[in-house]
Amino acid sequence: MKIIKALCLVAALISPTVFAQTKMVVGYTAVTAFAALYVAKEQKIFDKHGLDVTPQLVALSGVLPAALQSDSIQVGASATPVLIQAADSGMDLVAFANASVNARPATEVGLIVRTGANIRSAQDLAGKKIGVPGLNAALHIMARQWLAGKGVDPKKVSFTEIAFPQMNDVLKAGTVDAVMTADPFLLRILQAGTGSLLAYVMQELPEGFSQVLYMTTREWAGRNPVALRAFRDALKEAERHALAHPEQARQAIGKYVRVPPEVLASLQIPKLKTEIEPNELAFFDKAMREQNMLRNPPKLNTLIVK
Repeated sequence: MKIIKALCLVAALISPTVFAQTKMVVGYTAVTAFAALYVAKEQKIFDKHGLDVTPQLVALSGVLPAALQSDSIQVGASATPVLIQAADSGMDLVAFANASVNARPATEVGLIVRTGANIRSAQDLAGKKIGVPGLNAALHIMARQWLAGKGVDPKKVSFTEIAFPQMNDVLKAGTVDAVMTADPFLLRILQAGTGSLLAYVMQELPEGFSQVLYMTTREWAGRNPVALRAFRDALKEAERHALAHPEQARQAIGKYVRVPPEVLASLQIPKLKTEIEPNELAFFDKAMREQNMLRNPPKLNTLIVK
């Protein structure tokens, strides 16, 4: 009997759930595109894969590279250009999973014009001021690409940085003429009547490019390959769960993005995708080169670890 008890104790001690609990702090911004992260946390999918994950809200993706290098977070849930810019500046960061890719109907990102601003086309934006959540960040880059595609010189448009939660108030005050924003803030502005939709910008951009992804330092990835595989597997399971149970996915989004019920009910769940390939970084790489944002453009295949 003593031998059986001892064997049971050993089995418990070496069980994956007990042995492999890797602690990870994940920095993220309050957007719906990280739905798989929220679902994996709420449905205890990370726990099942031997991970102790703590999502930590940050104001802007741009703070994530420094947070990764200081090890205050281990994973950054980031807009894709942040990774490319970090590599361009010499930081050794790598992506190990996608979060969301551009796919129709692509209504989660839009250019909203202030009610009464008399802006009806891209051409009307010349000489106007647009608020973006980060200068030279993903939505700013996409706005400039969209304007150029419409024949408007982006240099003739003024851009200013406004955090997502302040966009409705700033637009209402008339400080800016338009904002480039994303769900759930896009829906909140429209429902408040503060602005009207000029364009779902991503509908006019190529399908399939990586909008947001998960990144870490190359050094941390090298030391924790099992944890990264487990994180990817958990995200894939969360994707499937979100597709099968969209209301649970919306509830998870509501908790981590802090969305009121009236907005939550109308939210579109974005196209979730965990697997990542170098060509999915090409849209932002090309756009950033055209916008003269890169001095030492990285080779895209060096920015991904499997």
